[in-house]
Amino acid sequence: MQDVDFRKSMEYTKEIKLLVHSKFNEAKIKLLSEFNNHPITKEIEAGVDSLNTSGTLGGVGNLFSFIGFEANSKPTMPIRKAFEAIKLTSIMIKKDGTSQSYVVYPSPDDIFQITPLPWAEGRSWAKAMETGLSGLGYYLNKSSNNSRSGKGIQLDSSHQIRAGKFKNTQYISKLIRDFEVEVNKFRFLSI
Repeated sequence: MQDVDFRKSMEYTKEIKLLVHSKFNEAKIKLLSEFNNHPITKEIEAGVDSLNTSGTLGGVGNLFSFIGFEANSKPTMPIRKAFEAIKLTSIMIKKDGTSQSYVVYPSPDDIFQITPLPWAEGRSWAKAMETGLSGLGYYLNKSSNNSRSGKGIQLDSSHQIRAGKFKNTQYISKLIRDFEVEVNKFRFLSI
């Protein structure tokens, strides 16, 4: 009697593909949830009147006005769209019964390209959350017609009003690294 290798059956292939799709959807949902619930995302989406709940500014003002986003803009939307566009492109079943899956997702640099600082072309506000943003000592959290956001202005370098430093915070790079860990759990899979 010859042994039958069920890993070459249609049922096996179907089960692997269902499992990979399920794991992919879990990883994508987790990424979007972590992005939506990240203190930086929440603070920026709360707008010009939010508190500095991310702690990046030492409790002074908020990221929306400090970064200088245009009033009523939605700066996190390009990131959300890029994350929502993540897709599982193929699942291949090898002769040994293992699967190999391919997922297309943005790199941190891809996200940094779509998140420009409103006042510094070529620089990313999302990257600045991780690497730092200068000017906190000259930031006045006050309503002003001269402010892009309607609240918050930068004083010139002769008018420092506080000591303080922007607190770098892991953001996009960590979110994508964590997503990669989840993807690698199912990328090569067998049952």
